[in-house]
Amino acid sequence: MILVDERTGSGELAPLLSTPSVTCYLEFADFSWVGQGPEGESIVRVERKSLLDFLNSMVTGRLSGHQLVGLLQNYDTPYLIIEGIWRPDRESGILQRIGRGGKWIAASQGSRRFMARDVYSYVNTLQVICNVVCVSTSNKWETANWLDSCYRWWQKPWDRHRSHLQWHRGPDSPKLTKPSLVSRIAAQFEGVGWRRAMEIGAAFPDIWSFMGAEASDFQKLNGIGPKMAESIVSQRDGEE
Repeated sequence: MILVDERTGSGELAPLLSTPSVTCYLEFADFSWVGQGPEGESIVRVERKSLLDFLNSMVTGRLSGHQLVGLLQNYDTPYLIIEGIWRPDRESGILQRIGRGGKWIAASQGSRRFMARDVYSYVNTLQVICNVVCVSTSNKWETANWLDSCYRWWQKPWDRHRSHLQWHRGPDSPKLTKPSLVSRIAAQFEGVGWRRAMEIGAAFPDIWSFMGAEASDFQKLNGIGPKMAESIVSQRDGEE
């Protein structure tokens, strides 16, 4: 069951939900429910803001200085829905929204206009620094649909969420593993290349074992003969 705040800005969405809902007073959010988290029950709260309301909260500090503080301190998982259609102006970068007649106009607060990059940065800060999941919807119908979907997701047992574990292995799938420090150093040596550097990195797990290796140790590796082994040792020791 979804709890819906009774005030304007959230109460009007209750009839649009397919999930059973109850209208009541919520201090720090517009919608709330209990879901199944990694350690048992988890309280989910969702704050809904129109684009203009969101911009106003950026100016006044109400969102970050009051509402988010309550969400983060009292509940397990906070969401923020930003409702509206918006984009950056292609030439100026000023944030625009759909106005009357379907025309794009500046999304302003009084005489103040906003650069889209500043709004993107603010949203990114909320997500990365504050751990608030931000969602963009076009209108109240889409918001209601998202709420129903998100609610159903949270009703699923935590260990049953497995879509992130899917994998695909093609015949030429690259390995997106960051090379070790030893591999990155060895790759800089003349004539070594990344294939041999990866072999060296696998054979010598740290810089100390790499620095102490003899030419005979390098010759044991695939693709490294006596001349290459001597060259690696010479370059490493500053003799070339």
